[in-house]
Amino acid sequence: MSWDALIHEASVEPLLAADYAHFSRPISEALVVFLSALPQDAQQVILATQAALPSTATTAERVRRLAQQCPVLHKLGQTLARDRRLDPELRRELRALESLPPSVPLESIRATLAQELGPLDRLGIRLDQQAIAEASVAVVIGYRDDRRSGVFKVLKPGIEERLALELELLRRIGAFLDERCDALAIPKIGYEEAFHLVRDKLQDEVRLGVEQRHLALAAEQYAGRARVQVPGLHEYCTARVTAMDRVAGRKISESRHLSMRERHDTAQLLASTLLAQPLFSTQEQALFHGDPHAGNLLLTPDGRLVLLDWSLAGTLQQHDREAMVHAMLGAMLWDEGLVVDMLAALSADAPAGKPADKQALRAVVREAFRSLGNDQLPGFSWLVSLTDAAVEKAGLAARADLLMFRKALHTLNDLVSDIGASERSLDLALFFGFAETLVAEWPRRWLTAPDSRALATRLSNFDLTGLMFQYPLLAARFWTAFI
Repeated sequence: MSWDALIHEASVEPLLAADYAHFSRPISEALVVFLSALPQDAQQVILATQAALPSTATTAERVRRLAQQCPVLHKLGQTLARDRRLDPELRRELRALESLPPSVPLESIRATLAQELGPLDRLGIRLDQQAIAEASVAVVIGYRDDRRSGVFKVLKPGIEERLALELELLRRIGAFLDERCDALAIPKIGYEEAFHLVRDKLQDEVRLGVEQRHLALAAEQYAGRARVQVPGLHEYCTARVTAMDRVAGRKISESRHLSMRERHDTAQLLASTLLAQPLFSTQEQALFHGDPHAGNLLLTPDGRLVLLDWSLAGTLQQHDREAMVHAMLGAMLWDEGLVVDMLAALSADAPAGKPADKQALRAVVREAFRSLGNDQLPGFSWLVSLTDAAVEKAGLAARADLLMFRKALHTLNDLVSDIGASERSLDLALFFGFAETLVAEWPRRWLTAPDSRALATRLSNFDLTGLMFQYPLLAARFWTAFI
């Protein structure tokens, strides 16, 4: 079966922003490689679904339907739904992948639960008559037992085998792109290695034991936050089933009825919970949510933020956080060398990674400084753009967890815009989170060595001294940026 006649460069190009149109050929060729290697029956189902769409269906609609039928493309689509480098219509279509109407029959769900837990009647479990939602690898259904209500997250039938197949195809696509970098005019960044890192993380999607461990860690990490809730686990968990609390709330993106002040408050809650909490943690390894799209974030009627679906999560190590904080510090101080050194430090632990090209990084940083301007403060949006450029133009490598954190920043940036809050809300919330952390750790500084960065802010007393000398400049830039 030939996919070349159906998928080609001209059909992909309109889906990309003008600055990224040159990626239309590698994307179309990679998609052809992926689909051509699927089993014939899977290809036939995909073609039948496409043929059943009306002739008026847009390319964006067809891409979304395709993503629904392939777990790896589904997860990729959820990620790209918040990427502003794509056509707005495509992003709207892909957002539907964040929470789909259930399609797995109730009988299949019941059969899986009985196989994993034993007869449900004997356990006093009564299932809802209809599932709540469906994701790329699992379906969620409500239940009650003799004590409480909850939800089951149940893996779809045969999903482990299908995901394993598609993840192997992802590796092949990486090798294909590595071989054709010159022909496709794309950066030589080691696609097979990068996709290998992504593959390792995506395998956790069907390892529900991993998600259960993340849920327990997240509940502990956020235990002191009154406005944050992580669903508690129930005793019915297995390798293919996660049982947890049922939480009432609405998707965080459903904000039409909110005032501007409430939207700003929601954006600040997102930033403090999903960015500031892990970034300024005192733990050696700080857990963060790796998939913070709107389908995984609920707001309860009393204003609490509920964090669902911890299958994709990562950890920020101490030196990761130090590098990010000091990259921002270097930008504030207009210190090009410090930013270059910190970017290089982010790639130091990448598996099989080669040393960063500091000359290329310096050119990227210099361009980023030019885009920033003398009267602006760098924010996390700026840092994300900087790391994107460093990956594309300087071959910056990083651990899978850092790649995931970068993706989470992309998602949150767009989600804040979707809520209707100012894009500066994330940066402002992080700034005040940093200030609060700095004040809280101040007493410890009297007992800390001058050059020690073993504090939540990752700033030594020497670093603070340098900031004090720059205070008038920083105050002026802060006033211009936020007031």
